[in-house]
Amino acid sequence: MDRYIKRFLRIYQGFVISGVILLFGTLALVFAVIPGIRATRDLYDSLKVVERDTETLQGKLALLAALNEEDIRDRLILLVSAVPQEKSVPTIFSTIEGLSEQSGVSILDVSLASPGNLASMSAAIRESASEKKIGASALPFTLTASGDYNQIRAFVGTINTVRRIFDVTSFDISISATGVTQVRLSLTAFYQPLPAKVGSVQAPVTPLSQKEEAILAKILQYPDVSAGTLESLTPVTSAGKRDPFAR
Repeated sequence: MDRYIKRFLRIYQGFVISGVILLFGTLALVFAVIPGIRATRDLYDSLKVVERDTETLQGKLALLAALNEEDIRDRLILLVSAVPQEKSVPTIFSTIEGLSEQSGVSILDVSLASPGNLASMSAAIRESASEKKIGASALPFTLTASGDYNQIRAFVGTINTVRRIFDVTSFDISISATGVTQVRLSLTAFYQPLPAKVGSVQAPVTPLSQKEEAILAKILQYPDVSAGTLESLTPVTSAGKRDPFAR
């Protein structure tokens, strides 16, 4: 009996050893080699991401280094004067007064459609579809002006070509028998808070396009008629508050 057992072990000994080696090899493949390959692949993918981010940052750094800080500041001031960070109702009033002085018309009334919190810069106000399309918040208002025909024509013709950007949505004009002309305008003033967050690494930073440069150049040509009238809008202590639209 022992002889048969020894003979059996001699025959299958090689298979047993091979099976044990194969088992350990399989376990090593499952628990060591495959996870190692996955970890190496993940590290390679992470390296590629870091390389792309580094390349993006280098491009941003080169672009920003080529810009002139003073030029950027001047452009920002220019844009904020055209589209302020807040509703900036005083600049609306002063611009209208400046236009009325240039054209010779008399401002009879100004009515803000929905002023809300005049000093608010909150982005929590729900934007309309048109505001989202334009990319800025809108403050609608109406005004009535009076003068002769040429004065009204000059006033209406220049109201959307000044630094504080207005959009004329509608107007009604009437001419009396004496030649006195009145116009009631529905307008929109725009404002937009500056971004409060820095973009991600992946967010591209590109120089201004030719179209954007042309827009800046066009805005630069628009006169800032409010600059000389801001002082006249301040309260006068000796005689109470001055009516900014009084002639």
